[in-house]
Parts: sequence; structure tokens; C-alpha cells
Amino acid sequence: MLATMESGIETCTEQWNRLLASTVSTPEGDATRFFGLFRVLLLEPENSVAEATGLFLAGGPNHDAPTDLLHYLAELSALGGELANRARQCRQLIAEHTSG
Repeated sequence: MLATMESGIETCTEQWNRLLASTVSTPEGDATRFFGLFRVLLLEPENSVAEATGLFLAGGPNHDAPTDLLHYLAELSALGGELANRARQCRQLIAEHTSG
């Protein structure tokens, strides 16, 4: 994330591809949920942010996960460009879901 913030997504795409293609095994499954959403945000601009966000929110009982994700999305929103727009859209959807 830090390299993406400093250098932009274009220079970090290969790193994100390797990271998000790796197998993740966690007891709560939050890392897997984050990976799926980040894959869409960062690497699959043709896929729907709303659909990926919905899958993330439906994915489990850990109520801290959306809060943690909002922090990551705030950082991505500051980058500018299409990635920032997609991060803001995702952030808005999560905020609406958690405030309701």
C-alpha cells in the first residue's frame, strides 16, 4: 500500500498481481475478503465496484473489517484518477451500509 501511495498504481501493478493471486488462509477470512475487493479496485477496472463491495460486506461477521477497509480506501482516494474514483465509490457504499 505504501509503495502504491508513493509511486502510483502503475508502478505497483505487478506486485499487486502477485500478492492478490496468492492463496490466503486466515481463521476469520478477512484477508480473503480484502483481497477480492482490492483485486477489483486495483487490477480489474472493468468489474463493478458496487458488486465487489456487496460481496465484501456479505462475507462475514467481523464488524471491524469495514472500518479497517475505510482507512485503506481513504488512502487510495487521495491518489487521484480512476483508482481514486473507484475507492471513493467503494468507501461511500460501505459508509452507507454501516451507518444504516
